[in-house]
This record gives sequence, structure tokens and C-alpha cells, in this order.
Amino acid sequence: MRSIRLQAFIAGGMLLLLLLPICVMKNIEHQRRYEARDIAQAFAFRLTARFNEAAGAVYLVSVAVDRRSGQINRFDEVAEELLGEFPLLRALELAPGGVIRHVYPIRGNEVIIGHDLLVDKTRNREVHLAHARRQMTVAGPLALRQGGTGVLARYPLYQAGSDGRPRFWGLSIGVIDYPGLIQSAGDSEFERRGFNYQICWIPIGETQCKEASGEPVALDDRAISLKIGPAQADWRLLVTRRDGWLSRFEILLMLLAMLPPAILLGRWVWHTVRATSVADADSNSSSAPAG
Repeated sequence: MRSIRLQAFIAGGMLLLLLLPICVMKNIEHQRRYEARDIAQAFAFRLTARFNEAAGAVYLVSVAVDRRSGQINRFDEVAEELLGEFPLLRALELAPGGVIRHVYPIRGNEVIIGHDLLVDKTRNREVHLAHARRQMTVAGPLALRQGGTGVLARYPLYQAGSDGRPRFWGLSIGVIDYPGLIQSAGDSEFERRGFNYQICWIPIGETQCKEASGEPVALDDRAISLKIGPAQADWRLLVTRRDGWLSRFEILLMLLAMLPPAILLGRWVWHTVRATSVADADSNSSSAPAG
């Protein structure tokens, strides 16, 4: 009985030594994932706050529209002031009837004048949704027609019809500078702490997460994934560690640390089996009938 207990103790100790490096590395990986999630959540909070600040100008620029007559007054003056207050804005637009007619600044944005948002099948889903829900919608980050990458915040405007019921007037639109947005949210913290990140968005009516270029993103199962950004959009933040959650060197160290106890455990099992076989052979020979 004592021999069996001793063997069990030895086997348990060797197995513990074998599993210890794995437990240590798993704990290191867990700590790094926790750190990455902590950084990601702080980044997501700042990003949402910066976006909401800039998107507020989309509501404010609507004061340039007379809700009774539908006339536009002092748009350039109001937009210029708002762009000075909200530096993340690239442009402000008004689109009566869904057609962009007024843009500030006009320089660099000439190409979008006359763009009918209601008939553009590549960009009109968020516009129709804004009209249907009577609330702001967000599209992007995406490649802009006027160049660069931005986020489009569109707010539907209504005026009183002849019957007293609200009638769709058009849209007030804000173009938010996407590179400036993520920079203001502190994306450099990821690089400083040794992490890589990627942001993609799922357009309305779709299931595939896309980059700003429109290319689909292959989601990494091992990445930290968070839903971030404004409530009106479906953005995903993916975070990975630059050298992997465990580097190749660390994995090699783990395997080297497992090697001695694995060899000892193997030798012990071999000797135990051999000793048992010899004992069984001796027992059989002693119990065999003589001559």
C-alpha cells in the first residue's frame, strides 16, 4: 500500500511540473488580454464622446432652415462658425429633398453638389432609414466622393405641410474626419503598449464587417472584439497583440520547461511498467508446478 501511495505521489508531482509552464503562460496571456480590453474600452469611450461632440453640429446647422417656409438663411455663416467650434468636422451640408445643394466649405467639395442621396443605391440605405425613423443615422467610416475617409452623420428635417402635418424637407449632414476622430480618441496608445487594432463597420442591411475601403474584414477569433462608436452605427474594434498573445520565444520557453518533467515522467512510467512485468514474470515462474 505504501508503495502505491509513493508512486501516486511521484506521478502527481511530475504531472504538476509538466502542467506548471502551461498554467504560467495561460496566466500571462490572460493578463495581456485584460490589458488589451482595458485599453480598448477606454479608447471606445473617448471615440464615442468625440463623435457625439462633432455630430452635435449636424443638429445645430439645421437652424439655417426655416421650418415654416423651407427657405435656407445664413447657411454659410452658421456652418463657418460651427466648423470653428467643432474641428473634427470636414464639412456641413444641406440636402433639400435629399439632393445636396449647400456645402461649407465649398472648396474641395464641389463634386458632391447635386448628388441625389435618395437614388444613390450605394449610399441611400442610411438616408431612407433616417427618414423612416426620423432620427440621425451614421454611415462609415467610408471613402468619400470628395476624397479621404470620413463618417457621415445625416439628420432628417421636416416642415409643416399645408395640412399641418410634418413633411420631409431634406437632410442636414455632417462629414466627420475619420483619421482625426481616431487620433483624438488616442489610438496611439495601442501602438505604445504593443497592440494592433482595426475598426470596421457593418452597413445597414448587411452582416459583413467592412473597412473604410469597402473591403470585408476577416474577423480573427483570437482578437479582442468590442462594439464601439455611436449608438446609430454598428462599429467593431478588433485588438490583437503585435507579437501574439504569446510570442514564439515564450512558447519555446514553455516547451523547454515542459521537457525535463516530461522525460522524467516518461522514464518513471517505463520503469514502473518494466518492474511490474518482471514481478509478474517471477510470480508466474514461482507458481508453475515442478518437473
